[in-house]
Amino acid sequence: MAAKGAYRTRQQDELLQFLKNNPGAHHTASQIRDYFLRQDQPIGAATIYRQLERLVEDGTVRKYLLETGDSACYEYVGKDPCCSGHFHCKCEKCGRLIHMNCDELQAIKEHLLTCHGFEWNSGKTVFYGICDQCRKTA
Repeated sequence: MAAKGAYRTRQQDELLQFLKNNPGAHHTASQIRDYFLRQDQPIGAATIYRQLERLVEDGTVRKYLLETGDSACYEYVGKDPCCSGHFHCKCEKCGRLIHMNCDELQAIKEHLLTCHGFEWNSGKTVFYGICDQCRKTA
């Protein structure tokens, strides 16, 4: 008998492959469902949410809750915990989520811990503003 969670379905494999094929992209469950509908491979919303949560639990996918009321978005990270060590910026115009590896922000994180005893979770910290591309088109 297979271990719990070891059994894989075609839909699980297709969802994981979709995420792997879009590295660095952030998708809502609704966007993923719409993609599979356009491919004539419908996957139910409940199945997508359930599979995404399993992938989040095992560390393969990161889940971002950006604003109250917004849908969560998901990003494939594989087994690499790279996303937990840096900060994120979200463009208020186009909605793009940008990964920021910044020594100055790391220094602020260290200062907060050393001087104030506060451990800042950079993987869940999101700064809001306007990205370079949107500023150029404004």
